[in-house]
Amino acid sequence: MMNVLVIVGCPEPPALIPSVLYLINQLKKKGFGVVIAANPAALKLLEVADDDKYYLKGVGFQNIDEGLKNKFDVDMIIGFAHNDAAVNYIITYKTVYGSKTTALVFGRCINEEFVKSLEEEGIKTFTARAFHNPMPVVVQLKKIVNENL
Repeated sequence: MMNVLVIVGCPEPPALIPSVLYLINQLKKKGFGVVIAANPAALKLLEVADDDKYYLKGVGFQNIDEGLKNKFDVDMIIGFAHNDAAVNYIITYKTVYGSKTTALVFGRCINEEFVKSLEEEGIKTFTARAFHNPMPVVVQLKKIVNENL
């Protein structure tokens, strides 16, 4: 089974948590193992959003910093980036794990510096102008899952 690590980071944009749940569901449908690396607030929001564990059943979770200390087998990394900390985590995870890495840069406006930094590190990068509405993110996630895995 192929394992995908999803980097979530800070859950400030309202579109993030439903988009992560959508991605988890799409990855599980394709038979991938999924591990989420996120900060504690994002992990708690995911747990609350899926109280019955419909989407989260069988998904691994870890604090975003612990994944850099306790390395495990990962075939691919998908990271959500809406701030500079997320960009740095995605680049660091790619370096530590040496896995194929894809990033989705999103927000009210697309930060071209984020895109440039990620692409300079060999990370395939997608963009979506979205903050409240998750649909632009979902469109890009479909491309990532259907065309890049």
